[in-house]
Amino acid sequence: MNAFLSFLYLEDGFSNSFKIFIDLFLGYFKGKIMWNDILSGFSLVFQWSNLVAALGGVAFGMIMGAVPGLTSNMAISLLIPFTFYMNNPIAAIAMLMGLSKGGNFGGSIPAILFNIPGTPQAMVTTFDGYPLNKQGKSGKALKIALYSSVMADTMSDFVLFFLAGPVSLVALKIGPPEYSMIILFSLVVISMVATDEPVRGLIAIGLGLLIGIVGLDPLLGTPRLTFGSLHLSAGFQIVPLVIGLLALSEVLRLIEVELHPGVNIQGKRSEKVKGDDNPDNHRVLPHEFRRCLPAIFRGVGIGSIIGIIPGIGTTVASYLSYVSTKRSSKHPERFGKGVIEGVAAAESGNNAVVGPNLVPLVTLGIPGNEAAALILGAFMIKGLTPGPLFMQNNAPMLYALFTVLVISNIFTFLVGNLFVRYVRFVTRLPNEIMYPMILVFCLIGSYVFNSSLFDVLTMFLFGIFGYFLTKLRIPLPPVIVAFFLGPLLERKFRQAFIIAGNKVDIFFTHPISLGFLILTVIVVIVFVLLGRRKSKTSQH
Repeated sequence: MNAFLSFLYLEDGFSNSFKIFIDLFLGYFKGKIMWNDILSGFSLVFQWSNLVAALGGVAFGMIMGAVPGLTSNMAISLLIPFTFYMNNPIAAIAMLMGLSKGGNFGGSIPAILFNIPGTPQAMVTTFDGYPLNKQGKSGKALKIALYSSVMADTMSDFVLFFLAGPVSLVALKIGPPEYSMIILFSLVVISMVATDEPVRGLIAIGLGLLIGIVGLDPLLGTPRLTFGSLHLSAGFQIVPLVIGLLALSEVLRLIEVELHPGVNIQGKRSEKVKGDDNPDNHRVLPHEFRRCLPAIFRGVGIGSIIGIIPGIGTTVASYLSYVSTKRSSKHPERFGKGVIEGVAAAESGNNAVVGPNLVPLVTLGIPGNEAAALILGAFMIKGLTPGPLFMQNNAPMLYALFTVLVISNIFTFLVGNLFVRYVRFVTRLPNEIMYPMILVFCLIGSYVFNSSLFDVLTMFLFGIFGYFLTKLRIPLPPVIVAFFLGPLLERKFRQAFIIAGNKVDIFFTHPISLGFLILTVIVVIVFVLLGRRKSKTSQH
C-alpha cells in the first residue's frame, strides 16, 4: 500500500496536504482517527437550533422547488445573507443543505401533477410521473418519488461519509478530454434510447446543441446567432425553455383535445380521473416498492458517480438512471406510459448526486455544482475553508455536517409525506380552471427566474416549437438535455484542443477519455445491429 501511495505522489505530484488527507482516510479504518471525533460531531449536531434550521430549510426548499422557476439554488441565494446573523455555523449550513435537499424533491411535485418540472432535473420525472397522474395515480407517483428521493439521498450521503478521500483522487483525473468524452457518451446514449427511431433522437440532440450555441462564444466572446439582439447575447435560459417545451406544449395539446374531441391524441386529461377514488392508486404497495428497488439502487450508483465529477449535474444522472432502468426492464415499451419504476429511477438518480457533489467541495475545496458553490460561500462566511486539510483541522465539524445531511433526509420524508397527502387533490379541478392555472404557473415560472419579459416570450416560442416537434414525433427531453450539456461540451472540447496544441490524439492518450470513446462506439454498433434485427423481424 505504501509503495502504491508513493507511486501516486510521484506520478501526479500531489502536495503534502493530499498525502496527509489520504493517510488520514486510511487511518480511519486502522483506528488512528478516534471515534470520539465522530461522537463529538454528533454532539454538535443534536441541538435544537440545528434541528430547527434543518427542518425549516427542508420545508422552504420544498416549497421553492414546487413552484416552477423558484429553484432551491435561488432559495439558497436568498437565505445566505441571513447566515451572517447565525452564530452557530452548523445551524447556518444545515439550513442551506436542507434547502438543497427539500428543493430537489419539491421539483417533482409539479412535474408529476402538471408536467411542469419545478427544477430542471425533475424533467425526467415527467416521463412516467405525469402519465401516472393522468391514470388517476398521482398519489402513487408522488409517494414513490418521495421514497426514492429519500432512500437514494441517504445512501449517497454515506458515499460522502466513507469514500470522500479515495473518490476525490478519481475526480482529480477528470480533465477536459475526459469531460468531453463523458458528455459525448451521454448524448449518444440519450439519442439512441429516447425513441424507437434513433434518427429522431439524433435530430433532437442536434436541435438542442444548435439552440445551446446561441449567445456569446465562451472563449472569444463574439456573438453567435444573436441577430443583433442584446437579450440573445446571454443565450436562452434553461427554465423558460424547459417550461415552454414540456409544460406549455402539453397545454396546447390538451386544448386541442378539448376543441377536437374526435382527434386521437395520447394522454387526454379525461383519462386521468379513472380510478382516482381507489385508495390503492394513491399508495405504494409492498410488491410495487420491491419492484422499484433495483431502479433505486441503480440510480444511487449512477448518481454517486456523476456527483463526484464536478460540473456534470443532476439532470444527466437522472436521465442516465432512467435509461439504464428502461434498458434492463423486461417491458421497456411500458416506460413513458406510466410505470413507477421510471419515477423511481429518475428521482433516485438526481437525488443521489447531492451527497457526492460535496466530495470535491469538502476534500479539494472545489464546488461540484451551483448549489455546492453557494454552500462554499456559506463555509467561507463562517470562517471554514474546505480542502484537503479540512478533515484534519475540523474533524468533529465535518462529521457534524455529514450527520446533518442524513437528518435533513428524515425531515424531507416527514415534510414530503405531508405535502403529498394534500397537494394531489389539485388535480381534481375541472379543465376550465386547470388549464388557466397551468398557464399562470408557466408565466410566473418563466418570469421570476430572471425577472425578464423576454424569458416569458421565450417560453411561449418554445411552447409552440415543442408542440410542433411532438407532431413530428421528435422527443423533447433530448432537446433539453443537449441544450443543457452543449455549452459544457463545447468548452471542454476546445480546452482539450488548446491543451494538446490542436491535436486530436489527446482523446486517445488519456485512459478515461479513451474508455468512454470506446463505449460510445460500442453503443452505436449495438443499436445499429438491434435496429437491423428489428427491421428484419418486421419484414417477416
